[in-house]
Amino acid sequence: LGQFAVNSTLWFFLTWFPNYLTQEKGITALKAGFMTTVPFLAAFFGVLLSGWLADKLVKKGFSLGVARKTPIICGLLISTCIMGANYTNDPLWIMALMAIAFFGNGFASITWSLISSLAPMRLIGLTGGMFNFIGGLGGISVPLVIGYLAQSYGFAPALVYISVVALLGALSYILLVGDVKRVG
Repeated sequence: LGQFAVNSTLWFFLTWFPNYLTQEKGITALKAGFMTTVPFLAAFFGVLLSGWLADKLVKKGFSLGVARKTPIICGLLISTCIMGANYTNDPLWIMALMAIAFFGNGFASITWSLISSLAPMRLIGLTGGMFNFIGGLGGISVPLVIGYLAQSYGFAPALVYISVVALLGALSYILLVGDVKRVG
């Protein structure tokens, strides 16, 4: 569920973000082109910061679970702010909220470091494949779900959907992922 959530947010930005800006917010295609780069830059820095923070937490003596789960959970919770764009038409605020949300997505993207610490040594490939498969379901379903919601109801419910998926992803890491110890 956690990787599904991370990939869902990613695929919203990859497939629907420019359309959201032009169709829902009435921003010109040229301006939308420039605006789409800002969240991707923010995600880039989120990815780098999460890896640095996770390693720093381990060096400071925090458990592997705390060091890996903290950036993932915080990143997914930060991603929920995407819904805030429903409440403004100001391009600067929209861009800021989307950048914060996608920064959170990048910050949560160290999920692979967690799964590689949990998987049995003899099943790392299979575990990674299943993990990627479930994440891929987010990439497959989000363009369809967002397309349906946007066409039927507008983009507001689509952003709520992404926020709820991110929240459920964070909750899955909080409630379902216990101690981080290699299985088997």
